[in-house]
Amino acid sequence: MTAGPGANRQGLRGYVTSRGFGKFFIPVPLQSLALRDYCARKSKLYVLPVNENDFAHSYMVLEGLIKNLAAFEGVVMYSMQMLPKKSERRHQIYETILAQSCTLHFVLEDTVVSGSADVERIEELLQVMRLAEQAPGVGSVV
Repeated sequence: MTAGPGANRQGLRGYVTSRGFGKFFIPVPLQSLALRDYCARKSKLYVLPVNENDFAHSYMVLEGLIKNLAAFEGVVMYSMQMLPKKSERRHQIYETILAQSCTLHFVLEDTVVSGSADVERIEELLQVMRLAEQAPGVGSVV
């Protein structure tokens, strides 16, 4: 009997960034610690992360990482807010990951993208977050 596709895949490859995302600025060592803890709680092997370039709107490292995920079950990152702001770019990332039968994990939101229904839910959440950021009084100290 032969193993099916993806049978030899192990672990989630980490993705971190040294720049801020959303309203957060989480140092890389803390992001990595959170990813490691998440994987331990989910009984997944944690594979050391790649670190995104510190250029605004650069996702070269993420886009390079997801091109070939044959050895991994998926990708884990700290937050969905680390994804590109442009919807088209995010959808390309989802499609590339899902086409390889992999998953995308977000630690802060404790969410996994494993299909189109998950993509729709993530997109709705991101839209609500972005609208909330624009609302008067949001983020002000009371």
